[in-house]
Amino acid sequence: MNDFEGAGVSYWASPVEAKLCEGEKIAVIGGGNSAGQAAVFLAPKVEQLHIAVRRPLETTMSRYLIDRIAAQPNISVHVGVEVVGLEGDESGALCRTTFRGLDSGKLWTFPMRHMFLFIGANPNADWLAKRIAVDDKGFVVTGREFAPTDIALNREPLPLETSVAGVFAIGDVRAGSTKRVGAAIGEGAAVVAQIHAALAN
Repeated sequence: MNDFEGAGVSYWASPVEAKLCEGEKIAVIGGGNSAGQAAVFLAPKVEQLHIAVRRPLETTMSRYLIDRIAAQPNISVHVGVEVVGLEGDESGALCRTTFRGLDSGKLWTFPMRHMFLFIGANPNADWLAKRIAVDDKGFVVTGREFAPTDIALNREPLPLETSVAGVFAIGDVRAGSTKRVGAAIGEGAAVVAQIHAALAN
């Protein structure tokens, strides 16, 4: 996948990407709401959109998105498949993708120049793990539910405070966050007040 970042593989779907893949055959990988929102946004711009998921959409996606996807004639949903191969053209840009059936092992290859990945997040917080508590997936844990009581300050941790007093985490790297831009912005605003409260103590 890394070889095709910026050359056909994207991790978001903005108007820029929609313009780049206009009239093309594309794929959205993932069955969560982010994938569904991307598919609904991109479908009117493209010739054909393939959604590849391991499990039925009903197990991972909101009903309103499933209904909107079903209403788009150019969306094909492939359940029980995974991506096993990407091919590039002479310029190094994505040109073909191969899928494999999880149960059957059958392979399908589709010509496509754009793939959008919505299959979960990597917190990229390994460098913090020796000092700050993280969960089993590597996301930074915060607040009373996760972090130990701060004995030195004789108080409970603030909601966005990590296991190290005075160190806060917001946005996608935080365990339990909703992985949405709006939520991260809200946490950014909330943490300012919490920093002031920590400094006041």
